Amino acid sequence: MSESNPEKKAVQGEGTSSETPKVAAAVQDEFTKSYLTSTKEKEKGFFEFKSKTGGYSMLFPAEAVLSNEFGNERKGNDMEAVMFTGTLEKADMITQSIYENLPITKDIEANLDLLSTSVSYDGKYEEVNKEDRSIYYGKKTTDLDDAIAYNYFSFIKAKDGNQGVRFMYSATCKKSDKSCVSNLEKHEQIANKIIESVTFK
Repeated sequence: MSESNPEKKAVQGEGTSSETPKVAAAVQDEFTKSYLTSTKEKEKGFFEFKSKTGGYSMLFPAEAVLSNEFGNERKGNDMEAVMFTGTLEKADMITQSIYENLPITKDIEANLDLLSTSVSYDGKYEEVNKEDRSIYYGKKTTDLDDAIAYNYFSFIKAKDGNQGVRFMYSATCKKSDKSCVSNLEKHEQIANKIIESVTFK
């Protein structure tokens, strides 16, 4: 009976027209888009990023945008730094990924020291060995007066060759925003998902 009700049909039609697919921020930004292997999501909420060096790929948050100036640097195919930002799970997210394919990259301790200095960390790293790479995980929480920052960072080293990535993810919430602060575990999941997706070419 409801199918013959014209008012009901009108409401259903309005609902359909308002569900226009949202274009992800990463695809809207032409600079960011130039790093994506496809405008089709690799996984829900993530595209695939491919380094301009051709040295590695990783998942990239759909709602993040690469900086075209700050934090972006490349030296041939041996080194590349990219920085990306966005609003994820109600937090202001900023992430930097630094790729190197240099003899010094073999020195694990030197790279962990460099990473620790970059994020002001004096703790230990958890080492996880995968088939083709080793991952060193670190994390810390930083109190910033009226805000709190959740930091997840890692050094990912290819087992063969000199390739490595230093990865730093930070999500900041205002302390008064309880719904943001409560997303701590989600940010760790996002950071680890990206870290573990790093694939050397």
